[in-house]
Amino acid sequence: MRRKLFVVASLVLAVAATAEEPRVALPADYKETFVEYLSLDRIMNPDQFIRLFANETASRGPKTNGELENGSVLVAEVYSVQKNEAGQVKTSKLGRRIPKELLLIAVMEKQESFGIGPASTIDIGNWDMAAYLPSWEVATKNLDACRACHARLTQRDFVFSIEHLRSP
Repeated sequence: MRRKLFVVASLVLAVAATAEEPRVALPADYKETFVEYLSLDRIMNPDQFIRLFANETASRGPKTNGELENGSVLVAEVYSVQKNEAGQVKTSKLGRRIPKELLLIAVMEKQESFGIGPASTIDIGNWDMAAYLPSWEVATKNLDACRACHARLTQRDFVFSIEHLRSP
């Protein structure tokens, strides 16, 4: 019995250790108050479409040093895309994927305090991330996979779409 309790306790601790409590919130009003600045076929995933939103701070674009200001928040809606009977991705007359179902809402936020004691060992400057389900619940997603992809963008302030944000 004692061994069984130890195993159960170990499993509970392991699950708790992998669950990441986000320090980045999903802005409840992002669709009304943020600017939708880009929608495109998702480069890293051949069967996804993405819509990108920026708060007022981020929508001002990079400063002269090439970085967005602290307080910048970016929201990405990730969609599945329509497929034909053979499972091939359908495209519009313009050759773009056609969104189907909202899968995930990802949020990146830049705060000076995020660069201190990062939530991860993967350096993405003063940015941190969170992922939410369409129900607005925290998604069980390995955010280090997201951080690793963005970490290589040091010359772009860790943001793939930075050139689409207005410059001052």
